[in-house]
Amino acid sequence: MRTRRFLRTAVETRGTIVELLESSGSEGGTVYQAVVEFQTATGQSIRWQETMASNPPAGPQGDQLLMKYDPAFPQRARIAKATRLWFLPGLFGLLGLLFLGIGVVLTVAGVLV
Repeated sequence: MRTRRFLRTAVETRGTIVELLESSGSEGGTVYQAVVEFQTATGQSIRWQETMASNPPAGPQGDQLLMKYDPAFPQRARIAKATRLWFLPGLFGLLGLLFLGIGVVLTVAGVLV
């Protein structure tokens, strides 16, 4: 719901990855957070940092990305890739369906016993 609400009013622009912040992942290895600079429709320059780190990164430094941002609060931005916009909502939706299915099976099995 939050992603859909964001996309209803979001404005699209191009941004450039100006930095990749490296950190250690929870299971070892290196993960990256992209720092992206973009301009709003009013010409305001925004420097935005991803909230979640990933490996592989969003792209190499200097890469141009499509961005979506909230025109009222331009710091509320997201990389406009389907995997970045919909991965977590999709994952939680699938987990919810899985647990619902398990609950239904256990409930029906309990009634039949």
